[in-house]
Amino acid sequence: MQTNDWKMCVIDDIVAVIEGISKSVRWSEHGIHVVGTATNGEDGLRLIEEMSPDIIITDIRMPKIDGLALTERVKAKYPNCKIIFITGFTDFEYAQQALKLGAFDFIAKPFSLAEIVEAVLKAKLVLEEERSEARKRWQLEQRVKTSIPMLQQEFLQLLLHHRGEEENILKRWEFLEIPLAKENLTVMVLEIDNFEERCLHIPVQEAELLRFALQNIVEETVSAYATCIVFRETMERFVTVFNEKEGNSSMEIAEKCCQHIAMYTRFTVSIGLGLAIPRINELASSYDQAVAALSYHFYTGGNGVFSYNEVITTDIRRIYCSVDMEKELLYSIRSGNSEKASEIITHIFAEFMSAEEMPEPEYVISLYYELAYMMIRVLLEIVAQEDAISILQSVRDRSMLGSISMSKLKGKLQQLSQLCCELIERSRASAASSIIEESVHYIRSHLHEDLSVQSSARLVHLSGSYFANLFKKTIGMTFMQFVTQERMELAKNRLLAGHQVQEIAYATGYGDRRYFSEVFKKHIGMTPSEFRTKYMSGEN
Repeated sequence: MQTNDWKMCVIDDIVAVIEGISKSVRWSEHGIHVVGTATNGEDGLRLIEEMSPDIIITDIRMPKIDGLALTERVKAKYPNCKIIFITGFTDFEYAQQALKLGAFDFIAKPFSLAEIVEAVLKAKLVLEEERSEARKRWQLEQRVKTSIPMLQQEFLQLLLHHRGEEENILKRWEFLEIPLAKENLTVMVLEIDNFEERCLHIPVQEAELLRFALQNIVEETVSAYATCIVFRETMERFVTVFNEKEGNSSMEIAEKCCQHIAMYTRFTVSIGLGLAIPRINELASSYDQAVAALSYHFYTGGNGVFSYNEVITTDIRRIYCSVDMEKELLYSIRSGNSEKASEIITHIFAEFMSAEEMPEPEYVISLYYELAYMMIRVLLEIVAQEDAISILQSVRDRSMLGSISMSKLKGKLQQLSQLCCELIERSRASAASSIIEESVHYIRSHLHEDLSVQSSARLVHLSGSYFANLFKKTIGMTFMQFVTQERMELAKNRLLAGHQVQEIAYATGYGDRRYFSEVFKKHIGMTPSEFRTKYMSGEN
């Protein structure tokens, strides 16, 4: 018999009927195998219990146990078994009762083998349909069983963000067979430290494998101390909902998770713990608390646990960055003093770290943006917007703030102050170069005039002291040193060109020949006549 064959028994008190039905038809060609026969109801029942047939052909009237009693007992144990009765015309009402008890069909005597085959094949068709339906139902059940954990996680995730009626939640909770007690629930939120930047250059499959491994470690760790469900919320964040067992605090469980992940992987996690809630419709409260606690890893940079109990604070009214400190920072930026700006930023952040009660990370982040945009405003007062566009875009980019730490935020602000100072310095250097270049051109064109710092400064709309400092910083010598140098160069060229000394004295702004000669000798080391004689005669 093939495994897909249907099993059939023939029960009748007339041997010839049994022989005719069981042997005169090639049942195997129809996928049916006759597994046994019996001549009375009692033997037939034993045969049925032994062979568990799919189809039974039996006479409705038999010795010891009749067809009705047989049907009742068989259907109770084998509800899918198809019973076909052979009945006489006078047994019609009897047969009707058998149908009510669950008999599949009946064939009236006298009958032909064709009628028997037709009834059996009809029963087989129904059996095949039932088997197909059962297979579909089993496959559906398997899919449901497979998807139950996912449905449980989706439902819990919904409860983390939405509060609903407790009665409705309980119904869904029970339908999904969530394996958690409905009271004393705690939410734990775990975030992989620096996940995005550390996984930026690894294949997607490797990153997925890593997240899977981390989730397994969390599940195994928490399960050792509490009943839990762990699921992934984002690329780098997991959520655990659990019932604490007596003797194991949520803080201890969370710390174990941190230790095991650091021990068995090359990553660390930051964990935020909410408070235990009495009813399932308050799960969102514990989640919000866990996320709030998680945000305090801003101060530590990760690899640790913060409980909401630890971070609950009253409204903090202390000002961590005074107006004077802000002014000092902005003055440093405006003057291009990056060292001083960095020093002030270090002081501001040290104030946060030394506080008895740390302010919420959102407060510090908002202060970062406030100071950053103040720096940008100072920058734009001095340089063109197109020159500062990349710095401006870096401040506007908020993508980095998802998992940033206090130290990184401080570093970003110091980097911003340095970039602003460098750009301001370059801008001023460029502007100074243009101003001094203009002044140099004027000096060289007016060496015959009475040139002074004050008059030259007025021409470029600067104060005398600022112009003098700017000139020396740009040229490398004082204003009057440069004027004298230029006058001496003009004088040497004029002497070699054959001009008279008095004429040269006027051209260089000295006027008096004697005074010019004294100045010339002081700077060149010889009188104008000696210089002309020496160089025109070809002496070295």
